[in-house]
Amino acid sequence: MLTIESPVDFDYDPYSEEALRDPTDLYRELRKRYPAYPLPQYNAWALSRFEDVWDVGADGERFAMEAIGPVYDPADLSLRYDSPPPEPTLEPPIPSFSTLNPPVLNQLRQGIGGPLRPGAVARMEDDMRTLARARLDELVPHGRFDLYTDYGGEVSAGVMCRIVGLAPELAPQVLEAVNEGLRRKPPGPANSGVALLPLVDVLTEAVARRRHDKEAGNERTANRAIDGLLETTVSGRRLTDQEIGAQLFTIVTGGTETVPKVAARCLLELWRRPEQLAEVRADLSTNCATALEETMRFGAPLQHVGRCAKVDVELSGAHIKAGERVFLLIPAANRDEREFEDPDEFIWNRMPKRHFAFGHGLHFCIGVHVARLEGRVLLEELLNRVPDYEIDEADSLMPPSDFQIGYIRMPIEMR
Repeated sequence: MLTIESPVDFDYDPYSEEALRDPTDLYRELRKRYPAYPLPQYNAWALSRFEDVWDVGADGERFAMEAIGPVYDPADLSLRYDSPPPEPTLEPPIPSFSTLNPPVLNQLRQGIGGPLRPGAVARMEDDMRTLARARLDELVPHGRFDLYTDYGGEVSAGVMCRIVGLAPELAPQVLEAVNEGLRRKPPGPANSGVALLPLVDVLTEAVARRRHDKEAGNERTANRAIDGLLETTVSGRRLTDQEIGAQLFTIVTGGTETVPKVAARCLLELWRRPEQLAEVRADLSTNCATALEETMRFGAPLQHVGRCAKVDVELSGAHIKAGERVFLLIPAANRDEREFEDPDEFIWNRMPKRHFAFGHGLHFCIGVHVARLEGRVLLEELLNRVPDYEIDEADSLMPPSDFQIGYIRMPIEMR
């Protein structure tokens, strides 16, 4: 059990209404006074300072991934350990690589990683621009559209379809399933799993088709993500279609959900600061990437990821025992005064030497190169097409969430 009681003059719960809506002030207080905050109700600690979050994220010796995954569902936190957590099961069906530890984590990432490596991603730029321009051709004449769903979401879903071998025309259905299934406010919508089932089925069917074609020697349908996983062995056996579908599902949902939120947030922050927007416009091909990086530090949508202590650990004055969890508060770490000057200010050309938006260490985001390129393309193409714009903040929507706290509606108007 946790070794100290919660402070009596300050209350933090990652699932409280304030934390779900806008935890900025809570995070500031945690960093200042309680860098390791006890959460005995979850057998856990909340870590808010950058150095602690960074170090734990990279520490696979003392901290492990639990079978319940990196993003906790409150319903799963009733499971408590008084000793190091058990390793996630490798009995069939093997779950997503995002819930596993080495060496299986590395094997699955290696298998799926072919189309996500820098060279392969760079070759996708023309396709990304074609998707973005086609959407803008359709949207801009209307004078008003939603940055998140109509623009960024459609493009991101299209990119993910290409990566995992789905037909491009499925992009709208993929986007709808991801948006519905991942939208959550604890205890979460009862139909979240149901909403995502059709996407799981579609991905599994794509794997089955490719397996059949590959066995028949048909290379016209080759797909690096699927083919790599078809060759991957875990515990001496090949993966099933369903297991490969689970790995693809992680890629599709992560890629479709996050980038549109970051791109929309970047356009919002630049619109709020006309002088910064003018500076970015001076050289879009160079400056959009820089502005995007600052947005990921300033407004990273992922609230927190979790790990479980494998051994007793002393950290920021806390005695974390084996079996206790840690919540790594990503937005809190990315606003840490010890790491960033004026961290609550959006400065488009800040160029931070590091941030935690993509994680760190063993579970560093496998799609980082896709995210950076796609986000840059979304910004460049819109700002090149639209000389002046207005964001309708009154009609924008950022729902409460313990997962991806970001705008899911942001109307933009052409001026």
